[in-house]
Amino acid sequence: MDYQLLALGPVLVLERLAPLSSVNEAADLVAACMEHDTDRLLLDGSVLPADFFRLHTLFAGEFLQKLQNYQIRTGVVVPEEHDYGERFAEYLIEARRARFSRFLASREEALVWLAGG
Repeated sequence: MDYQLLALGPVLVLERLAPLSSVNEAADLVAACMEHDTDRLLLDGSVLPADFFRLHTLFAGEFLQKLQNYQIRTGVVVPEEHDYGERFAEYLIEARRARFSRFLASREEALVWLAGG
């Protein structure tokens, strides 16, 4: 199993545990969320491939768009102190306020956001 379920009160969150390697794995995560009747997903930066952080590869945009198409609320944990490069840092400014996929600095912040409405 490459994910686990977290119960945050009445809210179930699916957390990806294994590294991602393809944009197409977003469909697998959507299916797993639907299978477990949840629309919440937690991704730690450690499971994201290097291409996710290189905006020119389009990995992040395509991956997150697939999740958003199914209204999967996705918390992505990316610590602020990590150097992801200037372009990704600019992207993070907007992504930290997004509606369906939000980049948060800690796991705790991500779980609070995912548990909320």
